[in-house]
Amino acid sequence: MSACPQCGSENKEEAKFCIKCGASLGAPAQAAAPLPADAPPPAPPPQAPQAAYQQPQYQQPPQYPQQAAPPAAYQQQQYAAPPAAPYPAAYATAPAARTRSSLFWVGALIVLVSGILVLVSTFMPWFLDATGWDGVTYGEGFAKLFDYGDGYPLFTGLCSLIIGVLIVMMGVLILVTRSKGLGGLAILFSIFALGMAITNLTTIVRAINFSEMQVGMYIFLIFSFLGLVGGGLSMSR
Repeated sequence: MSACPQCGSENKEEAKFCIKCGASLGAPAQAAAPLPADAPPPAPPPQAPQAAYQQPQYQQPPQYPQQAAPPAAYQQQQYAAPPAAPYPAAYATAPAARTRSSLFWVGALIVLVSGILVLVSTFMPWFLDATGWDGVTYGEGFAKLFDYGDGYPLFTGLCSLIIGVLIVMMGVLILVTRSKGLGGLAILFSIFALGMAITNLTTIVRAINFSEMQVGMYIFLIFSFLGLVGGGLSMSR
Protein backbone atom coordinates (compact mmCIF):
# COMPACT_ATOMS: atom_id res chain seq x y z
CA MET A 1 0.00 0.00 0.00
CA SER A 2 1.22 3.50 -0.75
CA ALA A 3 0.13 6.64 0.94
CA CYS A 4 -1.08 9.64 -1.02
CA PRO A 5 1.35 12.52 -0.67
CA GLN A 6 -1.53 14.97 -0.69
CA CYS A 7 -4.20 13.61 1.59
CA GLY A 8 -2.39 10.63 3.16
CA SER A 9 -4.94 8.12 2.05
CA GLU A 10 -3.71 4.62 1.39
CA ASN A 11 -3.89 3.42 -2.16
CA LYS A 12 -2.77 0.27 -3.93
CA GLU A 13 0.76 0.03 -5.16
CA GLU A 14 -0.20 -0.02 -8.81
CA ALA A 15 -2.56 2.92 -8.46
CA LYS A 16 -1.44 6.00 -10.28
CA PHE A 17 -3.96 8.39 -8.78
CA CYS A 18 -5.36 8.71 -5.28
CA ILE A 19 -8.77 7.27 -4.98
CA LYS A 20 -9.75 10.02 -2.55
CA CYS A 21 -8.29 13.29 -3.77
CA GLY A 22 -7.25 12.25 -7.30
CA ALA A 23 -3.65 13.39 -6.89
CA SER A 24 -1.00 11.67 -8.98
CA LEU A 25 0.80 8.93 -7.10
CA GLY A 26 3.58 8.61 -9.65
CA ALA A 27 5.54 11.71 -8.48
CA PRO A 28 5.42 13.71 -5.34
CA ALA A 29 3.21 16.68 -5.49
CA GLN A 30 4.92 20.00 -5.81
CA ALA A 31 3.77 22.78 -3.65
CA ALA A 32 2.61 25.77 -5.51
CA ALA A 33 5.10 28.64 -5.43
CA PRO A 34 3.89 31.53 -3.42
CA LEU A 35 3.07 34.67 -5.36
CA PRO A 36 5.14 37.78 -4.71
CA ALA A 37 3.55 40.50 -2.63
CA ASP A 38 3.43 43.05 -5.46
CA ALA A 39 2.04 40.61 -7.99
CA PRO A 40 -1.38 41.55 -9.38
CA PRO A 41 -4.24 39.36 -8.39
CA PRO A 42 -5.06 36.67 -10.81
CA ALA A 43 -7.61 37.64 -13.41
CA PRO A 44 -11.02 36.14 -12.91
CA PRO A 45 -11.96 33.42 -15.28
CA PRO A 46 -13.74 34.76 -18.34
CA GLN A 47 -17.49 34.56 -18.20
CA ALA A 48 -19.51 33.19 -21.01
CA PRO A 49 -21.27 35.95 -23.03
CA GLN A 50 -24.94 36.32 -22.21
CA ALA A 51 -27.36 35.78 -25.00
CA ALA A 52 -29.43 38.83 -26.18
CA TYR A 53 -32.88 39.17 -24.60
CA GLN A 54 -35.59 37.89 -26.80
CA GLN A 55 -39.19 38.81 -26.24
CA PRO A 56 -41.17 35.71 -25.52
CA GLN A 57 -43.66 34.81 -28.16
CA TYR A 58 -47.19 34.57 -26.98
CA GLN A 59 -49.17 31.64 -28.01
CA GLN A 60 -52.11 32.21 -30.31
CA PRO A 61 -55.49 31.47 -28.76
CA PRO A 62 -56.79 28.11 -29.68
CA GLN A 63 -58.89 28.03 -32.81
CA TYR A 64 -62.24 26.48 -32.19
CA PRO A 65 -64.28 25.09 -35.04
CA GLN A 66 -66.96 27.45 -36.31
CA GLN A 67 -70.49 26.60 -35.39
CA ALA A 68 -72.82 25.72 -38.15
CA ALA A 69 -75.40 28.37 -39.12
CA PRO A 70 -78.84 27.82 -37.61
CA PRO A 71 -81.57 26.57 -39.89
CA ALA A 72 -83.25 29.13 -42.12
CA ALA A 73 -86.44 28.83 -40.10
CA TYR A 74 -84.64 30.22 -37.02
CA GLN A 75 -82.58 32.87 -38.73
CA GLN A 76 -83.62 36.45 -38.08
CA GLN A 77 -85.58 37.71 -41.02
CA GLN A 78 -84.65 40.99 -42.60
CA TYR A 79 -87.67 43.20 -43.03
CA ALA A 80 -87.55 46.05 -45.46
CA ALA A 81 -88.63 49.38 -44.01
CA PRO A 82 -92.08 50.40 -45.26
CA PRO A 83 -92.05 53.27 -47.71
CA ALA A 84 -92.69 56.67 -46.23
CA ALA A 85 -96.31 57.69 -46.47
CA PRO A 86 -96.81 60.44 -49.04
CA TYR A 87 -98.10 63.79 -48.00
CA PRO A 88 -101.82 64.25 -48.28
CA ALA A 89 -102.90 65.62 -51.61
CA ALA A 90 -104.12 68.79 -49.90
CA TYR A 91 -100.54 69.58 -48.82
CA ALA A 92 -98.78 68.27 -51.91
CA THR A 93 -100.81 70.53 -54.20
CA ALA A 94 -100.97 73.55 -51.90
CA PRO A 95 -99.31 75.96 -54.37
CA ALA A 96 -101.76 74.93 -57.10
CA ALA A 97 -104.80 75.01 -54.83
CA ARG A 98 -105.68 78.51 -56.04
CA THR A 99 -105.82 77.45 -59.68
CA ARG A 100 -109.44 77.34 -60.74
CA SER A 101 -111.23 76.18 -63.84
CA SER A 102 -113.01 78.41 -66.32
CA LEU A 103 -116.38 77.39 -64.84
CA PHE A 104 -115.34 78.86 -61.51
CA TRP A 105 -114.53 82.23 -63.07
CA VAL A 106 -117.69 82.26 -65.18
CA GLY A 107 -119.78 81.48 -62.10
CA ALA A 108 -118.10 84.24 -60.06
CA LEU A 109 -118.77 86.79 -62.83
CA ILE A 110 -122.42 85.68 -63.10
CA VAL A 111 -122.84 86.17 -59.34
CA LEU A 112 -121.34 89.66 -59.54
CA VAL A 113 -123.46 90.75 -62.54
CA SER A 114 -126.61 89.24 -61.02
CA GLY A 115 -126.16 91.20 -57.81
CA ILE A 116 -125.62 94.44 -59.73
CA LEU A 117 -128.78 93.94 -61.82
CA VAL A 118 -130.86 93.07 -58.75
CA LEU A 119 -129.70 96.41 -57.35
CA VAL A 120 -130.62 98.20 -60.61
CA SER A 121 -134.04 96.54 -60.71
CA THR A 122 -134.88 98.24 -57.40
CA PHE A 123 -135.10 101.61 -59.18
CA MET A 124 -136.96 100.30 -62.27
CA PRO A 125 -140.75 99.90 -62.66
CA TRP A 126 -142.12 96.72 -61.10
CA PHE A 127 -145.79 97.10 -61.92
CA LEU A 128 -147.82 99.92 -63.49
CA ASP A 129 -145.54 102.95 -63.14
CA ALA A 130 -144.28 102.16 -59.61
CA THR A 131 -140.66 101.27 -59.07
CA GLY A 132 -139.46 98.94 -56.35
CA TRP A 133 -138.11 101.86 -54.37
CA ASP A 134 -141.49 103.65 -54.55
CA GLY A 135 -142.99 100.87 -52.47
CA VAL A 136 -140.54 101.41 -49.58
CA THR A 137 -142.52 104.14 -47.76
CA TYR A 138 -145.83 104.59 -49.51
CA GLY A 139 -145.88 108.06 -48.04
CA GLU A 140 -145.87 106.75 -44.45
CA GLY A 141 -142.60 108.49 -43.57
CA PHE A 142 -140.53 105.43 -42.70
CA ALA A 143 -138.85 102.65 -44.62
CA LYS A 144 -140.27 99.16 -44.47
CA LEU A 145 -139.21 95.84 -45.83
CA PHE A 146 -142.58 94.23 -46.31
CA ASP A 147 -146.08 95.39 -47.20
CA TYR A 148 -149.26 93.43 -46.69
CA GLY A 149 -151.76 95.84 -48.14
CA ASP A 150 -155.07 94.47 -49.43
CA GLY A 151 -154.14 91.04 -48.07
CA TYR A 152 -151.36 90.43 -50.56
CA PRO A 153 -147.67 90.23 -49.46
CA LEU A 154 -145.14 92.38 -51.27
CA PHE A 155 -141.42 92.80 -50.61
CA THR A 156 -140.36 96.38 -51.08
CA GLY A 157 -137.36 97.76 -52.94
CA LEU A 158 -135.46 97.98 -49.66
CA CYS A 159 -135.37 94.17 -49.58
CA SER A 160 -134.12 93.92 -53.17
CA LEU A 161 -131.55 96.63 -52.40
CA ILE A 162 -130.15 94.76 -49.38
CA ILE A 163 -130.11 91.36 -51.03
CA GLY A 164 -128.52 92.83 -54.17
CA VAL A 165 -125.69 94.35 -52.12
CA LEU A 166 -125.05 90.99 -50.44
CA ILE A 167 -124.90 89.17 -53.78
CA VAL A 168 -122.50 91.77 -55.20
CA MET A 169 -120.26 91.38 -52.14
CA MET A 170 -120.18 87.61 -52.61
CA GLY A 171 -119.23 88.01 -56.28
CA VAL A 172 -116.35 90.35 -55.41
CA LEU A 173 -115.07 88.15 -52.59
CA ILE A 174 -115.18 85.03 -54.78
CA LEU A 175 -113.08 86.76 -57.45
CA VAL A 176 -110.58 88.15 -54.95
CA THR A 177 -110.14 85.15 -52.65
CA ARG A 178 -110.83 82.44 -55.26
CA SER A 179 -112.69 80.55 -52.55
CA LYS A 180 -115.26 77.95 -53.49
CA GLY A 181 -116.89 78.14 -50.06
CA LEU A 182 -118.21 81.64 -50.74
CA GLY A 183 -120.16 80.21 -53.66
CA GLY A 184 -122.45 78.56 -51.08
CA LEU A 185 -123.25 81.94 -49.54
CA ALA A 186 -123.95 83.35 -53.00
CA ILE A 187 -126.41 80.50 -53.55
CA LEU A 188 -128.09 81.21 -50.20
CA PHE A 189 -128.56 84.94 -50.90
CA SER A 190 -129.76 84.19 -54.44
CA ILE A 191 -132.40 81.82 -53.04
CA PHE A 192 -133.67 84.64 -50.78
CA ALA A 193 -133.78 87.04 -53.74
CA LEU A 194 -135.57 84.49 -55.93
CA GLY A 195 -138.14 83.84 -53.18
CA MET A 196 -138.83 87.59 -52.90
CA ALA A 197 -139.19 87.92 -56.68
CA ILE A 198 -141.60 84.97 -56.92
CA THR A 199 -143.66 86.32 -53.99
CA ASN A 200 -143.95 89.75 -55.66
CA LEU A 201 -144.77 88.14 -59.02
CA THR A 202 -147.62 86.16 -57.41
CA THR A 203 -148.96 89.29 -55.69
CA ILE A 204 -148.89 91.31 -58.91
CA VAL A 205 -150.72 88.57 -60.85
CA ARG A 206 -153.39 88.13 -58.15
CA ALA A 207 -153.91 91.71 -57.01
CA ILE A 208 -153.35 93.67 -60.21
CA ASN A 209 -152.84 91.95 -63.53
CA PHE A 210 -150.07 89.96 -65.13
CA SER A 211 -150.00 92.36 -68.05
CA GLU A 212 -149.15 95.22 -65.68
CA MET A 213 -145.85 93.68 -64.56
CA GLN A 214 -142.96 95.83 -65.76
CA VAL A 215 -139.33 95.26 -66.72
CA GLY A 216 -137.93 95.85 -63.23
CA MET A 217 -139.74 92.82 -61.84
CA TYR A 218 -138.57 90.64 -64.74
CA ILE A 219 -134.98 91.65 -64.15
CA PHE A 220 -135.35 91.00 -60.40
CA LEU A 221 -136.73 87.52 -61.10
CA ILE A 222 -134.34 86.48 -63.86
CA PHE A 223 -131.10 87.62 -62.23
CA SER A 224 -132.04 86.21 -58.85
CA PHE A 225 -132.17 82.84 -60.58
CA LEU A 226 -128.91 83.51 -62.44
CA GLY A 227 -127.22 84.34 -59.14
CA LEU A 228 -128.23 80.87 -57.96
CA VAL A 229 -126.70 79.32 -61.09
CA GLY A 230 -123.50 81.41 -60.80
CA GLY A 231 -123.06 80.37 -57.16
CA GLY A 232 -123.25 76.73 -58.18
CA LEU A 233 -120.67 77.19 -60.95
CA SER A 234 -118.29 79.02 -58.62
CA MET A 235 -118.18 75.94 -56.39
CA SER A 236 -116.62 73.86 -59.18
CA ARG A 237 -112.85 73.33 -59.42
